Amino acid sequence: MNANTRTRWWLFGSVAVVGLALDLITKYWIANTMQVGETTPLIGQWLQIMLVYNKGAIFGLDPRDLNPHFPTNAFFYVFSVLALVILVFYYRSLKGESWLTHVGVALITPGALGNLFDRLAFPDRGVVDFIMFDIGIPPFDPWPIFNLADVYITVGVGIILLGLVREGLSKNNESSEDKPSDTASLHDS
Repeated sequence: MNANTRTRWWLFGSVAVVGLALDLITKYWIANTMQVGETTPLIGQWLQIMLVYNKGAIFGLDPRDLNPHFPTNAFFYVFSVLALVILVFYYRSLKGESWLTHVGVALITPGALGNLFDRLAFPDRGVVDFIMFDIGIPPFDPWPIFNLADVYITVGVGIILLGLVREGLSKNNESSEDKPSDTASLHDS
């Protein structure tokens, strides 16, 4: 294993372990110090802590809204495990991609692990969500309550998309530099 490969896996493992630890610690703390529905303002009404239990998906999306008999826990167990397997194999396949892609994939991992842990450890309760964001402008009026795992997933996906955009722009710049310009071909004739 070369130094670059070790560094990539060290990044992946470090982000996963630290992210998962922070997610689990904050959920444990909130679940054991607050009552469901109790709010604690951090920045006025804009940012508050409020304990809720979410049996749906990220940001409170719940497939049972469409089908009340949907096996939510079983679906999310399978989905989370498959997502984690795919993330590890995808990360393993990353070679020359930007570090943004590596960081993005590494960030999604503790998000998936944190919410999977809640679903496995507390299937009747659901996932602990507690961050309430409300800036008074739709769709942030208020935004669905979420947790650090949701933040990791969202930011990780955003970082991957940013990396893809930067990579695409870089390739476009390289290909335009390789082509002779129209003005150059006019001057040569």
